Amino acid sequence: MNKTDIVYIILYTIVAVIHLWVIMTGSLRHETHMLQLNSYFNKRYINYLKKNKLRIFDFKAIVALLGYVFLIFGSFPSIAAYALIYILIDMVKPKTAEKKPLVVTDRVKRLFITEGIITGLIIVSGLFVPRMVTPVLLCLAALLAPLVTILSNLINAPFEAAVRKKFINNAKEKLKAMPDLKIIGITGSYGKTSVKNYVSALLGEKYNVLMTPHSYNTTLGVVRTVNEFLTPLHEVFVVEMGARQEGDIKEICDLVKPRSGILTSIGPQHLETFKTQENIINTKYELIDSVGEGKKFLNYDSEDVRSREKTEGVITYGTTPDCDYWAENIKSTPQGSTFTLVTQDGKFDLATKLLGRHNVVNLTGSCAVALEYGVSIDDIKIAMRRIESVEHRLEIKKQPDCTIIDDAYNSNPQGAKSALETLRDFEGCRIVITPGMVELGDREEEENEKLGAICAECADYAIFVGEKQYGALKKGADTIRPDDEKIICVKDIYEAFNVMRSINGENKIVLLENDLPDNYL
Repeated sequence: MNKTDIVYIILYTIVAVIHLWVIMTGSLRHETHMLQLNSYFNKRYINYLKKNKLRIFDFKAIVALLGYVFLIFGSFPSIAAYALIYILIDMVKPKTAEKKPLVVTDRVKRLFITEGIITGLIIVSGLFVPRMVTPVLLCLAALLAPLVTILSNLINAPFEAAVRKKFINNAKEKLKAMPDLKIIGITGSYGKTSVKNYVSALLGEKYNVLMTPHSYNTTLGVVRTVNEFLTPLHEVFVVEMGARQEGDIKEICDLVKPRSGILTSIGPQHLETFKTQENIINTKYELIDSVGEGKKFLNYDSEDVRSREKTEGVITYGTTPDCDYWAENIKSTPQGSTFTLVTQDGKFDLATKLLGRHNVVNLTGSCAVALEYGVSIDDIKIAMRRIESVEHRLEIKKQPDCTIIDDAYNSNPQGAKSALETLRDFEGCRIVITPGMVELGDREEEENEKLGAICAECADYAIFVGEKQYGALKKGADTIRPDDEKIICVKDIYEAFNVMRSINGENKIVLLENDLPDNYL
Protein backbone atom coordinates (compact mmCIF):
# COMPACT_ATOMS: atom_id res chain seq x y z
CA MET A 1 0.00 0.00 0.00
CA ASN A 2 1.57 3.26 -1.12
CA LYS A 3 1.28 6.71 0.39
CA THR A 4 -1.44 7.76 -2.07
CA ASP A 5 -3.64 4.84 -1.03
CA ILE A 6 -3.17 5.64 2.65
CA VAL A 7 -4.15 9.28 2.07
CA TYR A 8 -7.21 8.14 0.09
CA ILE A 9 -8.31 5.80 2.90
CA ILE A 10 -7.98 8.58 5.48
CA LEU A 11 -9.90 11.04 3.33
CA TYR A 12 -12.58 8.49 2.50
CA THR A 13 -12.99 7.71 6.19
CA ILE A 14 -13.65 11.40 6.88
CA VAL A 15 -16.21 11.49 4.05
CA ALA A 16 -17.80 8.28 5.35
CA VAL A 17 -18.18 9.58 8.91
CA ILE A 18 -19.75 12.85 7.72
CA HIS A 19 -22.03 11.00 5.33
CA LEU A 20 -23.16 8.51 7.99
CA TRP A 21 -23.77 11.23 10.57
CA VAL A 22 -25.94 13.34 8.25
CA ILE A 23 -27.93 10.31 7.04
CA MET A 24 -28.52 9.07 10.61
CA THR A 25 -29.68 12.49 11.82
CA GLY A 26 -31.66 13.17 8.65
CA SER A 27 -33.35 10.55 6.47
CA LEU A 28 -32.94 7.58 8.82
CA ARG A 29 -34.28 9.55 11.78
CA HIS A 30 -37.25 10.62 9.67
CA GLU A 31 -37.99 7.07 8.47
CA THR A 32 -37.71 5.70 12.01
CA HIS A 33 -40.19 8.37 13.09
CA MET A 34 -42.62 7.29 10.37
CA LEU A 35 -42.19 3.64 11.40
CA GLN A 36 -43.02 4.62 15.00
CA LEU A 37 -46.13 6.51 13.86
CA ASN A 38 -47.15 3.30 12.08
CA SER A 39 -46.79 1.35 15.37
CA TYR A 40 -43.57 -0.38 14.18
CA PHE A 41 -45.55 -2.53 11.72
CA ASN A 42 -43.56 -2.91 8.49
CA LYS A 43 -46.74 -3.52 6.48
CA ARG A 44 -48.30 -0.22 7.57
CA TYR A 45 -45.01 1.60 7.04
CA ILE A 46 -44.74 0.17 3.50
CA ASN A 47 -48.29 1.42 2.79
CA TYR A 48 -47.13 4.85 3.98
CA LEU A 49 -44.18 4.67 1.56
CA LYS A 50 -46.48 3.77 -1.33
CA LYS A 51 -48.52 6.91 -0.67
CA ASN A 52 -45.43 9.11 -0.29
CA LYS A 53 -43.11 7.97 -3.09
CA LEU A 54 -41.43 11.35 -3.55
CA ARG A 55 -40.39 11.45 0.10
CA ILE A 56 -38.11 8.46 -0.49
CA PHE A 57 -35.72 10.67 -2.49
CA ASP A 58 -32.99 12.27 -0.40
CA PHE A 59 -30.96 15.28 -1.50
CA LYS A 60 -27.94 13.79 0.33
CA ALA A 61 -27.56 11.30 -2.52
CA ILE A 62 -26.57 14.20 -4.79
CA VAL A 63 -24.23 15.61 -2.17
CA ALA A 64 -22.64 12.16 -1.94
CA LEU A 65 -21.52 12.56 -5.56
CA LEU A 66 -20.06 15.93 -4.63
CA GLY A 67 -18.10 14.21 -1.86
CA TYR A 68 -16.64 11.78 -4.38
CA VAL A 69 -15.55 14.66 -6.61
CA PHE A 70 -13.66 16.19 -3.68
CA LEU A 71 -12.08 12.80 -2.98
CA ILE A 72 -10.57 12.81 -6.47
CA PHE A 73 -8.57 15.91 -5.57
CA GLY A 74 -7.11 13.90 -2.70
CA SER A 75 -6.28 16.73 -0.32
CA PHE A 76 -7.34 17.55 3.21
CA PRO A 77 -8.45 21.11 2.28
CA SER A 78 -10.78 19.69 -0.37
CA ILE A 79 -12.35 17.33 2.17
CA ALA A 80 -12.72 20.15 4.66
CA ALA A 81 -14.51 22.17 1.97
CA TYR A 82 -16.76 19.17 1.25
CA ALA A 83 -17.62 18.80 4.94
CA LEU A 84 -18.47 22.49 5.20
CA ILE A 85 -20.67 22.41 2.08
CA TYR A 86 -22.44 19.25 3.27
CA ILE A 87 -23.22 20.70 6.69
CA LEU A 88 -24.31 24.07 5.25
CA ILE A 89 -26.68 22.40 2.78
CA ASP A 90 -28.16 20.36 5.62
CA MET A 91 -28.59 23.52 7.72
CA VAL A 92 -30.35 25.57 5.03
CA LYS A 93 -32.57 22.72 3.85
CA PRO A 94 -36.16 23.54 4.98
CA LYS A 95 -37.12 21.57 8.07
CA THR A 96 -40.68 20.34 8.50
CA ALA A 97 -41.95 20.88 12.03
CA GLU A 98 -43.07 17.66 13.72
CA LYS A 99 -46.48 17.84 15.36
CA LYS A 100 -45.87 14.56 17.19
CA PRO A 101 -42.10 14.30 17.68
CA LEU A 102 -40.17 11.07 17.57
CA VAL A 103 -40.14 9.47 21.02
CA VAL A 104 -36.63 8.10 21.56
CA THR A 105 -37.52 4.92 23.46
CA ASP A 106 -35.15 2.01 24.11
CA ARG A 107 -36.65 0.32 21.06
CA VAL A 108 -35.84 3.35 18.89
CA LYS A 109 -32.28 3.40 20.23
CA ARG A 110 -31.87 -0.25 19.26
CA LEU A 111 -33.23 0.53 15.79
CA PHE A 112 -30.76 3.40 15.41
CA ILE A 113 -27.86 1.07 16.27
CA THR A 114 -28.93 -1.54 13.69
CA GLU A 115 -29.60 1.12 11.05
CA GLY A 116 -26.21 2.70 11.73
CA ILE A 117 -24.41 -0.64 11.34
CA ILE A 118 -26.16 -1.47 8.04
CA THR A 119 -25.66 2.02 6.56
CA GLY A 120 -22.07 2.10 7.81
CA LEU A 121 -21.32 -1.22 6.10
CA ILE A 122 -22.71 0.10 2.80
CA ILE A 123 -20.50 3.20 3.04
CA VAL A 124 -17.37 1.35 4.22
CA SER A 125 -17.71 -1.15 1.35
CA GLY A 126 -16.71 1.77 -0.88
CA LEU A 127 -13.10 1.06 0.14
CA PHE A 128 -13.21 -2.44 -1.35
CA VAL A 129 -14.74 -1.80 -4.76
CA PRO A 130 -13.41 -0.04 -7.85
CA ARG A 131 -13.42 3.71 -7.23
CA MET A 132 -15.85 4.29 -10.09
CA VAL A 133 -18.45 2.30 -8.08
CA THR A 134 -17.89 4.28 -4.86
CA PRO A 135 -20.25 7.19 -5.70
CA VAL A 136 -23.02 4.68 -6.40
CA LEU A 137 -22.59 3.21 -2.90
CA LEU A 138 -22.57 6.65 -1.32
CA CYS A 139 -25.81 7.47 -3.14
CA LEU A 140 -27.37 4.16 -2.14
CA ALA A 141 -26.50 4.74 1.50
CA ALA A 142 -28.69 7.86 1.40
CA LEU A 143 -31.44 6.57 -0.88
CA LEU A 144 -31.94 3.23 0.88
CA ALA A 145 -32.97 4.72 4.22
CA PRO A 146 -36.55 3.31 3.97
CA LEU A 147 -35.26 -0.16 3.08
CA VAL A 148 -32.66 -0.01 5.86
CA THR A 149 -35.43 0.93 8.31
CA ILE A 150 -37.55 -2.06 7.27
CA LEU A 151 -34.57 -4.44 7.37
CA SER A 152 -33.47 -3.18 10.80
CA ASN A 153 -36.97 -3.68 12.13
CA LEU A 154 -36.93 -7.26 10.84
CA ILE A 155 -33.48 -7.97 12.30
CA ASN A 156 -34.51 -6.60 15.70
CA ALA A 157 -37.87 -8.41 15.71
CA PRO A 158 -36.77 -11.57 17.64
CA PHE A 159 -35.11 -9.48 20.36
CA GLU A 160 -38.12 -7.14 20.58
CA ALA A 161 -40.41 -10.19 20.89
CA ALA A 162 -38.29 -11.51 23.78
CA VAL A 163 -38.40 -8.14 25.54
CA ARG A 164 -42.17 -7.97 24.99
CA LYS A 165 -42.69 -11.48 26.41
CA LYS A 166 -40.66 -10.66 29.52
CA PHE A 167 -42.65 -7.51 30.27
CA ILE A 168 -45.98 -9.27 29.62
CA ASN A 169 -45.09 -12.13 31.99
CA ASN A 170 -44.12 -9.64 34.71
CA ALA A 171 -47.48 -7.88 34.32
CA LYS A 172 -49.39 -11.17 34.45
CA GLU A 173 -47.67 -12.16 37.70
CA LYS A 174 -48.45 -8.78 39.24
CA LEU A 175 -52.14 -9.00 38.29
CA LYS A 176 -52.35 -12.60 39.52
CA ALA A 177 -51.19 -11.41 42.94
CA MET A 178 -54.22 -9.03 43.16
CA PRO A 179 -57.29 -11.32 42.76
CA ASP A 180 -59.69 -8.75 44.30
CA LEU A 181 -58.77 -5.98 41.84
CA LYS A 182 -61.85 -4.80 39.93
CA ILE A 183 -60.79 -4.53 36.28
CA ILE A 184 -62.98 -2.59 33.84
CA GLY A 185 -62.19 -2.69 30.12
CA ILE A 186 -63.23 0.10 27.75
CA THR A 187 -63.20 -0.03 23.97
CA GLY A 188 -64.95 1.58 21.02
CA SER A 189 -64.24 3.20 17.69
CA TYR A 190 -64.34 6.56 19.47
CA GLY A 191 -65.07 7.94 22.92
CA LYS A 192 -63.06 5.37 24.86
CA THR A 193 -60.42 7.79 26.21
CA SER A 194 -63.09 10.24 27.35
CA VAL A 195 -65.16 7.50 29.00
CA LYS A 196 -62.03 6.13 30.67
CA ASN A 197 -61.40 9.52 32.27
CA TYR A 198 -65.03 10.06 33.27
CA VAL A 199 -65.49 6.57 34.74
CA SER A 200 -62.25 6.92 36.70
CA ALA A 201 -63.34 10.31 38.07
CA LEU A 202 -66.74 9.03 39.21
CA LEU A 203 -65.44 5.76 40.69
CA GLY A 204 -62.73 7.77 42.41
CA GLU A 205 -65.42 9.06 44.79
CA LYS A 206 -65.50 5.60 46.41
CA TYR A 207 -62.45 3.62 45.26
CA ASN A 208 -58.70 3.99 44.78
CA VAL A 209 -58.61 3.94 40.98
CA LEU A 210 -55.80 3.42 38.47
CA MET A 211 -56.43 4.05 34.78
CA THR A 212 -54.18 3.56 31.79
CA PRO A 213 -52.61 7.02 31.21
CA HIS A 214 -52.75 9.11 28.04
CA SER A 215 -53.45 6.80 25.09
CA TYR A 216 -51.77 3.70 26.52
CA ASN A 217 -54.36 1.47 24.85
CA THR A 218 -52.18 -1.20 23.26
CA THR A 219 -51.02 -4.43 24.90
CA LEU A 220 -47.61 -2.98 25.69
CA GLY A 221 -49.19 0.26 26.92
CA VAL A 222 -51.33 -1.72 29.38
CA VAL A 223 -48.31 -3.83 30.37
CA ARG A 224 -46.28 -0.72 31.07
CA THR A 225 -49.11 0.71 33.20
CA VAL A 226 -49.31 -2.48 35.28
CA ASN A 227 -45.55 -2.82 35.73
CA GLU A 228 -44.87 0.84 36.54
CA PHE A 229 -48.00 2.16 38.27
CA LEU A 230 -50.20 -0.59 39.71
CA THR A 231 -49.84 -1.03 43.50
CA PRO A 232 -51.61 -3.23 46.12
CA LEU A 233 -53.51 -0.12 47.25
CA HIS A 234 -55.48 0.11 44.01
CA GLU A 235 -59.03 -1.26 44.11
CA VAL A 236 -60.12 -0.56 40.52
CA PHE A 237 -58.12 -0.71 37.29
CA VAL A 238 -59.75 1.02 34.28
CA VAL A 239 -58.18 -0.21 31.05
CA GLU A 240 -58.56 1.51 27.69
CA MET A 241 -58.31 -1.01 24.84
CA GLY A 242 -57.49 0.12 21.31
CA ALA A 243 -57.36 -1.97 18.15
CA ARG A 244 -56.25 -1.71 14.54
CA GLN A 245 -56.84 -5.32 13.57
CA GLU A 246 -58.78 -8.37 14.71
CA GLY A 247 -57.42 -10.00 17.87
CA ASP A 248 -55.96 -6.81 19.39
CA ILE A 249 -58.70 -6.48 22.03
CA LYS A 250 -58.67 -10.19 22.86
CA GLU A 251 -54.91 -10.04 23.46
CA ILE A 252 -55.39 -7.30 26.08
CA CYS A 253 -58.36 -9.14 27.62
CA ASP A 254 -56.31 -12.34 27.92
CA LEU A 255 -53.74 -10.31 29.85
CA VAL A 256 -55.95 -8.37 32.30
CA LYS A 257 -59.11 -10.56 32.40
CA PRO A 258 -61.69 -7.73 32.85
CA ARG A 259 -64.70 -8.24 35.10
CA SER A 260 -66.73 -5.53 33.34
CA GLY A 261 -66.64 -4.06 29.86
CA ILE A 262 -67.80 -0.79 28.29
CA LEU A 263 -68.42 -0.51 24.54
CA THR A 264 -68.60 3.21 23.74
CA SER A 265 -69.34 3.09 19.99
CA ILE A 266 -68.69 1.31 16.73
CA GLY A 267 -68.04 3.24 13.53
CA PRO A 268 -65.94 3.41 10.36
CA GLN A 269 -62.58 3.89 12.09
CA HIS A 270 -59.29 2.28 10.90
CA LEU A 271 -61.02 0.72 7.89
CA GLU A 272 -57.67 0.66 6.08
CA THR A 273 -56.51 -2.10 8.43
CA PHE A 274 -59.85 -3.68 9.40
CA LYS A 275 -61.05 -3.76 5.76
CA THR A 276 -64.75 -4.25 6.65
CA GLN A 277 -67.22 -2.84 9.18
CA GLU A 278 -68.05 -6.39 10.28
CA ASN A 279 -64.42 -6.93 11.26
CA ILE A 280 -64.59 -3.78 13.40
CA ILE A 281 -67.78 -5.01 15.12
CA ASN A 282 -66.27 -8.45 15.80
CA THR A 283 -63.09 -6.91 17.22
CA LYS A 284 -64.89 -4.48 19.55
CA TYR A 285 -67.08 -7.32 20.80
CA GLU A 286 -63.96 -9.26 21.79
CA LEU A 287 -64.15 -7.28 25.05
CA ILE A 288 -67.83 -8.09 25.65
CA ASP A 289 -67.21 -11.78 24.89
CA SER A 290 -64.25 -11.84 27.31
CA VAL A 291 -66.26 -10.41 30.22
CA GLY A 292 -68.41 -13.52 30.37
CA GLU A 293 -70.90 -13.26 33.24
CA GLY A 294 -69.70 -9.79 34.27
CA LYS A 295 -71.43 -6.48 33.58
CA LYS A 296 -71.39 -5.24 29.99
CA PHE A 297 -72.21 -1.58 29.36
CA LEU A 298 -73.27 -0.85 25.78
CA ASN A 299 -73.94 2.51 24.10
CA TYR A 300 -77.26 1.95 22.35
CA ASP A 301 -77.02 5.26 20.49
CA SER A 302 -74.54 3.42 18.24
CA GLU A 303 -76.45 1.45 15.62
CA ASP A 304 -73.67 -1.10 15.16
CA VAL A 305 -73.59 -1.75 18.91
CA ARG A 306 -77.34 -2.40 18.80
CA SER A 307 -76.85 -4.81 15.90
CA ARG A 308 -75.81 -7.65 18.20
CA GLU A 309 -78.37 -9.63 20.18
CA LYS A 310 -78.65 -8.49 23.80
CA THR A 311 -77.18 -11.09 26.15
CA GLU A 312 -77.21 -11.69 29.90
CA GLY A 313 -75.41 -9.05 31.93
CA VAL A 314 -75.86 -6.30 29.32
CA ILE A 315 -76.63 -2.80 30.66
CA THR A 316 -77.53 -0.25 27.99
CA TYR A 317 -77.18 3.53 27.96
CA GLY A 318 -77.89 6.34 25.51
CA THR A 319 -80.53 8.97 24.79
CA THR A 320 -83.60 6.80 24.14
CA PRO A 321 -86.10 5.42 26.69
CA ASP A 322 -85.44 1.80 25.69
CA CYS A 323 -82.06 2.03 27.48
CA ASP A 324 -81.43 1.06 31.10
CA TYR A 325 -79.85 4.50 31.66
CA TRP A 326 -80.59 7.42 29.37
CA ALA A 327 -80.20 11.19 29.13
CA GLU A 328 -83.03 13.59 28.32
CA ASN A 329 -83.55 17.37 28.39
CA ILE A 330 -80.01 17.85 27.02
CA LYS A 331 -79.02 21.51 26.86
CA SER A 332 -75.67 22.89 25.75
CA THR A 333 -74.16 26.34 26.11
CA PRO A 334 -70.60 27.63 25.66
CA GLN A 335 -70.30 27.26 29.47
CA GLY A 336 -71.16 23.55 29.52
CA SER A 337 -74.05 21.10 29.39
CA THR A 338 -77.00 20.07 31.55
CA PHE A 339 -79.16 16.96 31.26
CA THR A 340 -81.49 14.71 33.19
CA LEU A 341 -80.21 11.21 33.93
CA VAL A 342 -83.05 8.68 33.93
CA THR A 343 -82.55 5.43 35.89
CA GLN A 344 -84.78 2.73 37.32
CA ASP A 345 -84.56 4.58 40.64
CA GLY A 346 -85.66 7.97 39.35
CA LYS A 347 -84.57 11.07 37.46
CA PHE A 348 -81.59 13.22 38.42
CA ASP A 349 -80.54 16.64 37.06
CA LEU A 350 -76.81 16.84 36.31
CA ALA A 351 -74.51 19.64 35.15
CA THR A 352 -71.05 19.53 33.62
CA LYS A 353 -68.40 21.83 32.14
CA LEU A 354 -68.15 19.53 29.13
CA LEU A 355 -69.43 20.50 25.67
CA GLY A 356 -71.17 18.40 23.04
CA ARG A 357 -74.05 15.94 22.88
CA HIS A 358 -71.67 13.00 22.46
CA ASN A 359 -70.02 13.92 25.76
CA VAL A 360 -73.43 13.76 27.47
CA VAL A 361 -73.80 10.22 26.10
CA ASN A 362 -70.31 9.36 27.39
CA LEU A 363 -71.20 10.78 30.81
CA THR A 364 -74.45 8.81 30.86
CA GLY A 365 -72.53 5.59 30.35
CA SER A 366 -70.01 6.60 33.00
CA CYS A 367 -72.83 7.29 35.47
CA ALA A 368 -74.29 3.87 34.72
CA VAL A 369 -70.95 2.24 35.61
CA ALA A 370 -70.55 4.32 38.79
CA LEU A 371 -74.09 3.57 40.01
CA GLU A 372 -73.68 -0.14 39.31
CA TYR A 373 -70.45 -0.06 41.34
CA GLY A 374 -72.16 1.55 44.32
CA VAL A 375 -71.25 5.24 43.96
CA SER A 376 -74.07 7.44 45.29
CA ILE A 377 -75.88 9.87 43.02
CA ASP A 378 -74.91 12.75 45.35
CA ASP A 379 -71.21 11.89 44.93
CA ILE A 380 -71.74 11.62 41.17
CA LYS A 381 -73.26 15.12 41.03
CA ILE A 382 -70.26 16.58 42.85
CA ALA A 383 -67.71 14.72 40.73
CA MET A 384 -69.55 15.62 37.53
CA ARG A 385 -69.06 19.33 38.13
CA ARG A 386 -65.31 18.81 38.62
CA ILE A 387 -64.70 16.78 35.46
CA GLU A 388 -62.49 18.66 33.00
CA SER A 389 -62.31 18.23 29.25
CA VAL A 390 -59.95 15.54 28.08
CA GLU A 391 -56.97 17.06 26.26
CA HIS A 392 -57.73 17.83 22.58
CA ARG A 393 -61.37 16.73 22.93
CA LEU A 394 -63.59 19.84 22.80
CA GLU A 395 -61.14 21.53 25.14
CA ILE A 396 -61.71 25.29 25.53
CA LYS A 397 -58.54 27.40 25.35
CA LYS A 398 -58.80 31.15 25.77
CA GLN A 399 -56.36 33.13 23.60
CA PRO A 400 -55.75 36.91 23.47
CA ASP A 401 -57.34 37.22 20.02
CA CYS A 402 -59.75 34.27 19.94
CA THR A 403 -61.27 31.29 21.75
CA ILE A 404 -59.99 27.90 20.63
CA ILE A 405 -62.18 24.79 20.81
CA ASP A 406 -59.50 22.11 20.61
CA ASP A 407 -61.00 18.90 19.20
CA ALA A 408 -57.82 17.93 17.41
CA TYR A 409 -57.56 14.31 18.50
CA ASN A 410 -58.43 11.61 15.99
CA SER A 411 -61.62 12.93 14.41
CA ASN A 412 -64.49 10.61 13.49
CA PRO A 413 -67.83 11.22 11.71
CA GLN A 414 -69.99 11.21 14.85
CA GLY A 415 -67.64 13.30 17.01
CA ALA A 416 -66.91 15.80 14.23
CA LYS A 417 -70.63 16.41 13.64
CA SER A 418 -71.19 16.94 17.37
CA ALA A 419 -68.19 19.31 17.59
CA LEU A 420 -69.45 21.41 14.68
CA GLU A 421 -72.93 21.60 16.19
CA THR A 422 -71.27 22.81 19.39
CA LEU A 423 -69.44 25.51 17.39
CA ARG A 424 -72.76 26.57 15.88
CA ASP A 425 -74.09 27.29 19.39
CA PHE A 426 -71.40 29.92 20.00
CA GLU A 427 -71.98 33.59 19.20
CA GLY A 428 -69.30 35.40 17.22
CA CYS A 429 -67.15 34.78 14.16
CA ARG A 430 -67.11 30.97 13.91
CA ILE A 431 -64.12 29.38 12.17
CA VAL A 432 -63.35 25.68 11.67
CA ILE A 433 -59.88 24.41 10.74
CA THR A 434 -59.74 20.77 9.67
CA PRO A 435 -57.70 18.39 7.48
CA GLY A 436 -60.63 15.98 7.39
CA MET A 437 -60.57 12.33 8.46
CA VAL A 438 -58.34 9.41 7.54
CA GLU A 439 -58.22 5.62 7.86
CA LEU A 440 -61.81 5.30 6.62
CA GLY A 441 -60.89 3.10 3.65
CA ASP A 442 -63.24 3.32 0.68
CA ARG A 443 -65.59 5.55 2.68
CA GLU A 444 -62.97 8.25 3.29
CA GLU A 445 -63.90 10.54 0.40
CA GLU A 446 -67.64 10.17 1.05
CA GLU A 447 -67.29 10.91 4.77
CA ASN A 448 -65.05 13.92 4.11
CA GLU A 449 -67.57 15.32 1.64
CA LYS A 450 -70.23 15.04 4.37
CA LEU A 451 -67.87 16.74 6.81
CA GLY A 452 -67.24 19.57 4.36
CA ALA A 453 -70.98 20.15 4.02
CA ILE A 454 -71.47 20.24 7.81
CA CYS A 455 -68.57 22.71 8.10
CA ALA A 456 -70.29 25.00 5.61
CA GLU A 457 -73.55 24.78 7.59
CA CYS A 458 -72.09 25.39 11.06
CA ALA A 459 -69.14 27.78 10.54
CA ASP A 460 -68.77 31.25 9.04
CA TYR A 461 -65.29 30.35 7.76
CA ALA A 462 -64.06 26.85 6.87
CA ILE A 463 -60.31 26.36 6.40
CA PHE A 464 -59.46 22.98 4.87
CA VAL A 465 -55.88 21.75 5.33
CA GLY A 466 -53.65 19.52 3.17
CA GLU A 467 -53.51 18.99 -0.58
CA LYS A 468 -54.31 15.28 -0.16
CA GLN A 469 -57.40 15.95 1.90
CA TYR A 470 -59.09 19.20 1.01
CA GLY A 471 -60.55 18.16 -2.36
CA ALA A 472 -63.37 16.10 -0.86
CA LEU A 473 -63.97 18.64 1.93
CA LYS A 474 -64.27 21.50 -0.57
CA LYS A 475 -66.59 19.43 -2.78
CA GLY A 476 -68.91 18.86 0.15
CA ALA A 477 -68.82 22.51 1.26
CA ASP A 478 -69.63 23.66 -2.29
CA THR A 479 -72.93 21.76 -2.17
CA ILE A 480 -74.02 24.14 0.62
CA ARG A 481 -72.15 27.34 -0.23
CA PRO A 482 -70.81 27.18 -3.82
CA ASP A 483 -67.82 29.41 -4.66
CA ASP A 484 -67.89 31.03 -1.23
CA GLU A 485 -64.68 32.98 -0.52
CA LYS A 486 -64.99 32.00 3.14
CA ILE A 487 -64.34 28.37 2.19
CA ILE A 488 -60.53 28.31 2.05
CA CYS A 489 -58.04 25.56 1.14
CA VAL A 490 -54.44 25.75 2.42
CA LYS A 491 -51.30 23.63 2.21
CA ASP A 492 -50.58 23.00 5.90
CA ILE A 493 -51.68 23.85 9.44
CA TYR A 494 -49.21 26.73 9.71
CA GLU A 495 -50.75 28.47 6.70
CA ALA A 496 -54.18 27.74 8.17
CA PHE A 497 -53.32 29.64 11.35
CA ASN A 498 -51.96 32.56 9.33
CA VAL A 499 -55.24 32.72 7.41
CA MET A 500 -57.24 32.47 10.65
CA ARG A 501 -55.31 35.37 12.19
CA SER A 502 -55.93 37.50 9.09
CA ILE A 503 -59.71 37.13 9.37
CA ASN A 504 -61.34 40.27 10.72
CA GLY A 505 -64.12 39.50 13.13
CA GLU A 506 -65.13 40.19 16.68
CA ASN A 507 -65.15 37.33 19.20
CA LYS A 508 -63.49 34.74 16.97
CA ILE A 509 -64.34 31.14 17.93
CA VAL A 510 -61.97 28.63 16.28
CA LEU A 511 -62.72 24.89 16.20
CA LEU A 512 -59.67 22.70 15.53
CA GLU A 513 -61.25 19.52 14.20
CA ASN A 514 -58.64 16.78 13.89
CA ASP A 515 -54.88 17.16 13.52
CA LEU A 516 -53.34 14.54 11.27
CA PRO A 517 -49.97 13.10 12.34
CA ASP A 518 -46.90 13.68 10.17
CA ASN A 519 -47.27 10.41 8.25
CA TYR A 520 -50.58 11.63 6.74
CA LEU A 521 -49.36 15.04 5.58
